[in-house]
This record gives sequence, structure tokens and C-alpha cells, in this order.
Amino acid sequence: MKIMVDWKAYLSLGVLFVLFLPLASELGVREIWCFSIFSYGVLGTYWGVRFNKPEVLSPWIYLVLALTLQFVGALIQANSDASGVFGAGLSAADGFLLLGHLCFAVSLWQFASQQHRKFPKHGFFQGWIMATSLILIGWQFLFLPTIVQYGFSIHLPQTFRMIYPTMSYVEIGILFWMWVSSEANQSKAFIFLAMATIFFAAGESYFHGTSRSLAVPNNLNLILWLLAYINYGALALHPEMKKLGIPKLSEESSHANNVLTLLLPLVLLLPLTLLVIYFKALHPATIGILVGFFLVILLGWYQLRVSMQNIIHMTQQLETQNRTDYLTGIPNRNHIEHVVGANIDNVSKLYGRGYNGLLIIDVDGFKAINNTFGFSTGDYILKTIAENLYVDSLKKGYHFARIDGDEFTLLMCNIKNRQDIQAQAWHVHRLLDKPMSINGIPIKMAFSIGISISSAFEKSSFTTMLKESERALMWAKKSQSQVEEYDKNKDLEEDRSWVLTDFRRAVAEHQLIVYYQPKLHINSQKVTGVEALIRWQHPERGLLTPDKFMQQIEETDLIHSLFTLVLNDTTKQWRIWKAQDLEICIALNVTARDLMNYDLANEIRVALIQNNMLAMYMEIELTESSALSNPAYAKKALTNLMDLGVKISIDDYGTGYSSLLHLQQLPLHYLKIDQQFIREVLNDKYSETIVRSTIELAKNLNLEVIAEGVENVEVYQQLKHLGCYAAQGTLLSKAIPADSVIGVIKAIESAAF
Repeated sequence: MKIMVDWKAYLSLGVLFVLFLPLASELGVREIWCFSIFSYGVLGTYWGVRFNKPEVLSPWIYLVLALTLQFVGALIQANSDASGVFGAGLSAADGFLLLGHLCFAVSLWQFASQQHRKFPKHGFFQGWIMATSLILIGWQFLFLPTIVQYGFSIHLPQTFRMIYPTMSYVEIGILFWMWVSSEANQSKAFIFLAMATIFFAAGESYFHGTSRSLAVPNNLNLILWLLAYINYGALALHPEMKKLGIPKLSEESSHANNVLTLLLPLVLLLPLTLLVIYFKALHPATIGILVGFFLVILLGWYQLRVSMQNIIHMTQQLETQNRTDYLTGIPNRNHIEHVVGANIDNVSKLYGRGYNGLLIIDVDGFKAINNTFGFSTGDYILKTIAENLYVDSLKKGYHFARIDGDEFTLLMCNIKNRQDIQAQAWHVHRLLDKPMSINGIPIKMAFSIGISISSAFEKSSFTTMLKESERALMWAKKSQSQVEEYDKNKDLEEDRSWVLTDFRRAVAEHQLIVYYQPKLHINSQKVTGVEALIRWQHPERGLLTPDKFMQQIEETDLIHSLFTLVLNDTTKQWRIWKAQDLEICIALNVTARDLMNYDLANEIRVALIQNNMLAMYMEIELTESSALSNPAYAKKALTNLMDLGVKISIDDYGTGYSSLLHLQQLPLHYLKIDQQFIREVLNDKYSETIVRSTIELAKNLNLEVIAEGVENVEVYQQLKHLGCYAAQGTLLSKAIPADSVIGVIKAIESAAF
């Protein structure tokens, strides 16, 4: 079980321990007290990272590693201090200390850049200007005096240890970059990170400045380092530690300009320092030139600062205009899409457990309002809606914007429950449902709202969610339900734009499968044949029946590719069944396009020959409307098929506008009554009359009648009573794969209907 450590108690206790360091020094236990506090800082940082579990873990790993390396380095150095002179020479401790600084820099670098979608150039150069400025200041007051006193050699410990404060200044520069490029300055945890980094840099600078990194650290030096460790621990334990590194919503950088402005005069101290040092040895004319040069630099710096402020001010104005709706004054689509929407992934990465919701609110019939009352009234309505919803959204921490005409959008990030998003949609609807007074006339308007909800794990983009909510809005308007949530399954059912694109791939990748549904001769209760029915095993949408795609395919020449595929598969399958002692008739569906545009008889003849299938076992089914779309041509094509020995059926009889007397002109064998009449044959006298008269008339024309859609025994018995030839439906079997047909036929023929 994890124990939660309160960061406030941790920080207070740690600072109290640090303040007692002078007393511990007087008692002779300074080293023990000091390294106990170091351990306290490392353990607090480790425990905070483990307990809070940040989504982006790598910068925290480097931070813990840096503190550990620094701790080990300090411990080795203290243990090797036998002579009382700190660091008389380079040792293993220096390696640990240097590696610790490198890990600090990597940790801050990842905080500043890793969570961004692309490398955040904004603030990068400001950060390095900050680091360079601090290094130049350090050069004047720390490094130059060291070189003057000891000379410059990398083998000298005091020269090598100039790297430590230098690395601290680089770390402050990266911290500054992090501040500029992210929302870290809005997090309380960032205060601890900044204080820890600054305390560490101050400790390194003070140690080098007072002893050239050669003496034993005094109490003030240790206090600075210990405070850094305590602040790192408080940072890791703070609940807002996960907010570090969130990309900034705006690139506004006036605070960065102000900080860099303060640094420049300090950097200019370098020539002034040299002027003071060598003042007596210089000629008065040279001094005058240097002073003038220095003044020119100051004036140039002032002019540059004023120009930069003007540029920043103009940039801010342009950004504001670009992201603000001109009519209502609230954020526009550009703001919510590029500023807020771009950070959905980062919010999800930060919190990782909630939902993101996008609402689109639309005024129903807004065009009629403009036409009736005028555009000024329409603008007044939009402003009123925007004001009410914007204020309400701000109170709850949501993002609201006008995206187009009379459409508004509300973005909700990191919501715990889906129900809260739906509740907010109805809350918005209730706010808008109140009558609005226009010229003293109360007008109640209607609104529709579309909702898109995505889990943080799905990482849906703003554009995707906007498209989904627009689809849901369309459903809300169409059904007049006021509020609708996007349903992927419903969208897949309605959207057929994918069919033609995916179908070509389906043919190439053998995703189309032929299923078979048996037909039973009613009197003998023997299966006389099967109907070949196509199924599409779509890799994403699952097993699809023809009603999901056939309409789109029939409108193109792809329908013949489908028929050819089914023809080849069924003739091959018949050959397989024959080898298994099953000789059975197979019925294929043919469309009007196949019948009219291709030499159907010749194509079937070739397929029959290739697979040694007898034509008498092939049956062609075509709908009533297809057969009579061009009676003369249809008669010729069907006659050719009949001459070949193929049987002919009219499918879905009763759904067209023709009568059986018209169909007698065509060469036919079977008539299949549509299932809508068969299902109602027991309950509806009209359906029963159609079935009875069709069977009687068909017999007079030497045609056999097959009933589709037989689902229960009572219907089957009634059809038997009426003299129907054969039955087909789920009572017998649903459509099944080819390898199940033989077993199903045996089960059907052994059943008692």
C-alpha cells in the first residue's frame, strides 16, 4: 500500500532541518546532519515520482538520477577530505558531480520539449541568450579571477570545476526556455523547480567565487545546496507536478523580453570591468573612445528594447484579432482549433483517464429569422447567445467559440464521466430554451446540439471530433430530438461512400465469400437446391450482407465483377460437392446490367465447362423489374440460357408493377414469392389471397412457386396446404458457408415440419 506524503509537511520539515545546520555544525555532527538532509531530498523526489505517476516519466527519471549522482559525488568528496582541504585534486567525485549536472540538463530539456508535437523553437533562443548572459557574468566575477590567479589548465581542479557553475547557468537557460514555451509558469510546482535550480546555481557560484572550488564548503554553501534538494522533493510530491511541460496556448513572450532586458546591462559590465581594471594604463583618448562606445551600446540597447516591445504589442493584437470572432467578441474557430484543439492530446497525456467532449450548437431556422426580422436582429440573437454561453462556459472551465454563422462549439477536456458531457449539452439547451425578447416581442427559438465524445486513450484530434459532432447535429435536426450523440455504428450504416473504394480491394484480397441457403421441396421434404448469397468479410466492418453494399455496386460495372466471382466460386464448389456425392442445383442472382450488357449465356457456358458442371444444376434468379426493363432483350437472353439447359427464376415476385400475365412472355421455370407476403400469409387476408392466386395461376402456366422468408412451421404447413412447390427461409436454415451445407441438408431432411 502506498503512503501519501503531504508536500507542505515535507517542505516545512525539510526547511526546518536545513535551518538547524549551524547548530549541528557547532555540535560536531554537521556532515551526518547534512547527508541526512541530502538523503531526505533524494527519497522525497523518488517517492513523489512513484506516487504521482506522471504520464511522461523520462524527465523525472533523469531528475532522480541527477540528485543521486550529486549525492554520491558529495559523499565521496567528503570521505576523501582527510587533510581538511576540500578538493585538492580531481577525484571520482568530480565524475559523479559532472554526470549529475548533465542529467539535470537532460531532465530540464525534456520538460521543455518532449510533450510538444514538434520541437518548440519559440523560447529556445531566449533560453540560450539567458544561459550565455549568465555565463558571461560568471566569466567576469568567477572564472576570470580564477584564471588570473591560477592560470588556465584543464588539469587544475579549480579550472575543471568551472564547469559546475557553467552547467548551472545552462540549466537556468533551459528552465527559462521551459517557462517561455509551456504553461509551466501557471503551475505552482514550477516554483519549486525554479527555486531548486536557482538555489543549486547559487550554491555552485558561491562555492567557486569564495574558494575557487578548493576549500571545504561553509554552512551558507551547504544551506543553498540543501534547499535545492528539499525543493526538488517538494516538486515531485506536489499534485501539480504533472502539469510541467504542457505546451503554451499562445506564443506571447513579453515576460521573456523583460527578463532578457534586465540581463543585458549585467552582460555589458564586461567591457566596463575591463575599463576599470586597466584604467590607469590607458591613454585618455582611448578611455574616451571606450566610454563613448559603451554609451552607444546602451542607447542601441534602449532603442532595441523599445522596438521589441512595439513588435510584441503588434503581434499580440494580430493574434487576438485572428482568434476572436468579429461579431460576438468571443473566440472563433481558429482559436479553438489551433490553440485549444491542438492541445487535446497533451491534456489527455497529462490526465489520461477522462473523456473529451465537443458540442456543436446550431440555431434551427436561423435563415428564416434573418429574412423575417432582418440581419440586425439576427446579429443581436447571435450576440446574446454568445454572451450567455461564453460566461457559463468560463465558470466551468470549458472552451467556447463561434465557428460559423449560427453555429457555436463547446469543448470539454478531461471530464470524468460521459454522462457529464451529455448533461452539459442538455444544460446548454435549457439555457437557450428561454424566450428571447426582440423589439418587445418574446420569441422562442429552437436549437439542435450534436455531441462527440472520445476517451483520452483514443487520442481523437479536434478535426475528427468536429466532424463527428456535425454528423450528430445532422441527426438531431433530422429526428428533431434536439440533442444527439455521435454513434460510430450508426454512421457506418448510413455512410456508403466507402463501398466503391473498399470493394475493389475486397475483390483483390478475396474478402468476398459465397454463402448458401437451402431450398426444400415441400411434398417430398428433400432439399432441391441452394441459393448462392454473397457476403463481404470486411477487415474493419465485419461480415456484411448485400443490403450494406449492393445498391452502390449495382450502379457501376463492378456488379459484373461480382457476378463473375460468384459464378466461378459456385461452379468450383459444385465440383467439390459432387466429389462428396452431393449433386444439387445452385441458384445465382443476376441483375439487369448483367442481363443486358454481357453475353451471359456464353460466360456461364465457359464456367460450366471448366468445372464439369451440368447446366441442369444451374439456376439464374432475376427480379421482376430487371426481367421487364427491356422485355425483348430479356426474352432473347433468357432463351439462350434455357437453350443451354439453365433454369430461370423470377425473384421477389409481387414487389414490382407487372402481373404474372406479362411474365408469361418470358421462358421461366420458377416463381419466387417475396417474403413480405409469406410472413403475413397467416395474419393478413390480402397476403394470403396473393399467395393463393399466384400459386394457382403459376400452375396454369406450368411454373413452380417457391416461397421465400419461411420462418415458422405454421407458415410452412399453410404453404403445403396451398400447394406451394418449395420453401426457403430461416425455419430451414439461414445462409451458411459452403463447408456446412452437407451437414445442414441432412439435418433439414431429417426434421419433421
